[in-house]
Amino acid sequence: MGTNMIRRTCVTEQKCTASGQLTGTIQAPLAGMSADRIAGRSRQRLASVARAKGRGSAGVRAARADLRPEGASTRAGTGSEASHRNVAELLALQSLRLIYASARWHDAQVRRSVAISGSQVWALSEIARREGMGVNDLAERMALHQTTASNLANALVKKALVRRVRDGVDRRFVHLHVTAEGRSTLAHSPGPHPGLLVDALRKIDLRHLQRLRRDLAALVRLMRRTTAKAAGETLLGE
Repeated sequence: MGTNMIRRTCVTEQKCTASGQLTGTIQAPLAGMSADRIAGRSRQRLASVARAKGRGSAGVRAARADLRPEGASTRAGTGSEASHRNVAELLALQSLRLIYASARWHDAQVRRSVAISGSQVWALSEIARREGMGVNDLAERMALHQTTASNLANALVKKALVRRVRDGVDRRFVHLHVTAEGRSTLAHSPGPHPGLLVDALRKIDLRHLQRLRRDLAALVRLMRRTTAKAAGETLLGE
């Protein structure tokens, strides 16, 4: 009786071979069941299809879902969610790689063009924008430690791109000025002078910039190890 019911189901459903064996999407969920159990499930299936008549393909798809093993939809949903999360993680990782690689590429372009680093070009451009600034001002403009900004200024002075001038009133204060050679270096250096990353950050509207800051702060908190002092150092080092 069970076998006959399978054959009748196959003819009605057109989901089996001539020998009456189930195929396709119906075969897999019923694999391993006894003939009587399959026959019972088939009767339920026929009743479901009958009820679904008049409801169109959506009703038939809903009736077919009755044949899935218990828990299958839950597992599929969980697997789909995990897959989507994995894709999102990898895309975010690729974006971070792209940002860092682009910064390195720009720095290499600058070094080939004017023989100084991208950070030094940025520092030079900031001094050119505010002639006479001090090292502390430079550190603030570039979000650097004072010692890191001082090292950048020293490197530029050594290359004769910047000159130091002591204040006429307070001799302890030193003003930084760009030399003619420094201005020539800026003219021949590929832009943007602050670098690709800083230039992009300056173009983001405030709302998105604040959201980016919060998201990056959350990422930093979740990292197992961070180097806090790196926040005040140049991105690629010198």
